[in-house]
Amino acid sequence: MISQILRRAACCAAIAVGVAGAASAQTESGGLYVQGGYSWLNFEANNTGYEVDTNAITARVGLQMTPMFGIEADLSAGIDDGDFDFDSDEDDLDFDDNNDGDFTDIINVSGDLGLDFMAAAYARAVFPVADRFEISARAGYAYAEVNANAVTPGGNQFTIAEDAEDGFTAGAGVTFDITENLELRADYTWYGFDEVDVTGTTVALGLKF
Repeated sequence: MISQILRRAACCAAIAVGVAGAASAQTESGGLYVQGGYSWLNFEANNTGYEVDTNAITARVGLQMTPMFGIEADLSAGIDDGDFDFDSDEDDLDFDDNNDGDFTDIINVSGDLGLDFMAAAYARAVFPVADRFEISARAGYAYAEVNANAVTPGGNQFTIAEDAEDGFTAGAGVTFDITENLELRADYTWYGFDEVDVTGTTVALGLKF
């Protein structure tokens, strides 16, 4: 009977030590965190040279699984549209903008591009360089929905794109621990979509649990 009690006590002690060790490891590695901030995004259409800048708000949730490895997901929503101009001929646009019967006229078209939303999931490696400062690198996959509209000098409005894009994404960042649970982070991220390359800079304030 005594030996059974001792064995059970030893098992309970071992479990307690294991739980305490796991909790300690999670605290040291960072555990769960949430972040929110502002993103500046640059869209560049492949093989055209046309670029559009737009802004978004970004929310992020992550789990630091070890001191040097974690996983996270971002969700960004556009807060304004980026303006752009391009030259095209009426034949490409498939209408006679000035009603002169000549579809070879070159016209300057003004447009805007908006980000509906962009979601991405990452694996992230972290490299501490000081007590409160660390650098990181991440890679993953992203999905975005965008819309682009334009208007000609003659007042004709048309949709250029109402598209969904997906592709690989990668980036790097720096993080500063303001307090034990509050952090400030800045990231530079590249998104390799099929029809457009996107680069973004995000500054976010985060809370670690």
